[in-house]
Amino acid sequence: MAIRLTFSHLHFKFYITLMIDLSEVSGLPLKFDEEHCQILTTPEVKFESERVVVLSEIIPILLNKSLRYPERVYKQYHNLTNGKPSNPSVSYDILVMPIGLLGIEFMKTHIFYSDHQEGYYDSMIEVLSGNLTILIQKNREKEDSLQFETYVDEVEIFTLRKGERLSIPTGYLYTFFNTGITPVVFAKIASINHEGADYRIFKKEKGLAYYLISKNAKVEVVANPRYKIDCQVKFYNSKKLKTEENTNYIHQYLAGSTDPIIEFIYQDELITSSIYASLN
Repeated sequence: MAIRLTFSHLHFKFYITLMIDLSEVSGLPLKFDEEHCQILTTPEVKFESERVVVLSEIIPILLNKSLRYPERVYKQYHNLTNGKPSNPSVSYDILVMPIGLLGIEFMKTHIFYSDHQEGYYDSMIEVLSGNLTILIQKNREKEDSLQFETYVDEVEIFTLRKGERLSIPTGYLYTFFNTGITPVVFAKIASINHEGADYRIFKKEKGLAYYLISKNAKVEVVANPRYKIDCQVKFYNSKKLKTEENTNYIHQYLAGSTDPIIEFIYQDELITSSIYASLN
């Protein structure tokens, strides 16, 4: 924790900057400046780019399409390394989501998606700080090109805390939320060119099957009426996920390891048999 002292109008003002050490949970010598919502690195840690995702990029999937604030939504540090040789087809990224709302919706990221490939994962997630909420959705395949309605067969909402992980299979739509009272920092392993879904596929639906909104200071899950939803939302925390043995969202390596997930990118054989990137 750092304390900054200023002098103003004959009064001392103290500003406390909270620095959170992410070294143990991430496996890299990193700190998180909670006040400014940014990652602080040491010289041995390199990253390819630092990108701020702005509001205009995610307007197509928001409930309020006329929203103008906040202009900056979240930040992504792409392809962090510590000098060790790693698989070049995957990237270890860190995403930082501040607290706040997008209208009445909680702060959220792009929607991500990749076509289904049996046995492969689109991404692997580890929470480094704060509490992360993930909404995952699977649509039913359309019977023909003339089918107008989009049917939803699965919706899961996961809440993960610091150090907890999730593996997201291919063939699912998903997005991340910060529904808490502190910023969220999480790591993501995915294809080196992993990007948000093509929003033209949501031209009619304008987003996913549910919105997470703030109502009376609580999180409320609200259905998107543009979908035909043929399922109940299933809610999971890490403990319930393991108890129900839902192996669809737990990669064997991550389940059996206490090491930070960055260690996964050094395992070439595991990468090529597990991550969608190896198919690209």
